[in-house]
Amino acid sequence: MSDYVEMLAYFGVSSAHPGGIELTKTMLEHIKLTPEARILDAGCGTGQTAAYLGNIGYQVEAIDTHPLMIEKANLRFEREELPIRALQASIEQLPFPDEVFNLLISESVLSFTNLPAALAEIKRVLAPGSQMIANEAVLKAPLTPKELATVRDFYGFHALFSVEDWQEQLKAAGFQDVRILSFDEHMVQEEPTEMELSEYIPPSLYETMQTHYDLIQAHRKHLSHILFECTV
Repeated sequence: MSDYVEMLAYFGVSSAHPGGIELTKTMLEHIKLTPEARILDAGCGTGQTAAYLGNIGYQVEAIDTHPLMIEKANLRFEREELPIRALQASIEQLPFPDEVFNLLISESVLSFTNLPAALAEIKRVLAPGSQMIANEAVLKAPLTPKELATVRDFYGFHALFSVEDWQEQLKAAGFQDVRILSFDEHMVQEEPTEMELSEYIPPSLYETMQTHYDLIQAHRKHLSHILFECTV
C-alpha cells in the first residue's frame, strides 16, 4: 500500500473524498431504496458511511483492504451498537455470493484498483436493476508524463482517468444508464473531517500528509473528483 493510504489509516481520516459525509448523504438522496435494501460499502475506511446507513435502518456490509481501517470501523460499529462487521477484503475479489446487493457505494476506491476486475466484481454482486454510486478521482486536464507518474506513485493509483475514460470503462463493463456529474456541481458545505487517530503515528506520515496537501494545491487545475451513478 502507498504511504498515502497508510497515512489515511493511521490518522483515521473518516472521509478521504471531497465533500465528506455531507456529499455522501446528498448522493444517497438520489437513490430510491426499499427499507429491506442491502448495501455494500466497498472501501469503508473508518466506517463513517456504513454507520450512517446502518443508523437509518439499512442492512449494510462493509469491506476495506487495510487492517487498521477495519479495526477502526469495527470499533465504530460496536460503539454505535450497529449489527455491522467490517471484513478485510478487496473489491477485486468480493467475498459475497452473486446478486445479493441493491446498492454498492465506492468512495475514493476504484482508482486504486485494477478497474476492469473491480467493475466485474461489482456487477457480479449487484442484483439486476441495482445501482452503484461512486465518488472518484478524475483527471480534468492533462499532466506531463513526469507529473502523472508523481501523482500515481504517491497515491498508489492504478490509473488516473478522464471523464471520458470513466464513461468508456463503465459502459465496457456492462453498466447502463451511466450518469457522471462533475463534483463541482454537487459541492455541499462539509463538516470538519473526522479523524480517529492511532495512539502511535509514524513521524514520516506527517510528511506524507504535507506532500498530499502540496500536490493538491499544485494540481488543482488538473485533478478533481466526479460522481457516478449507474445501473446493472
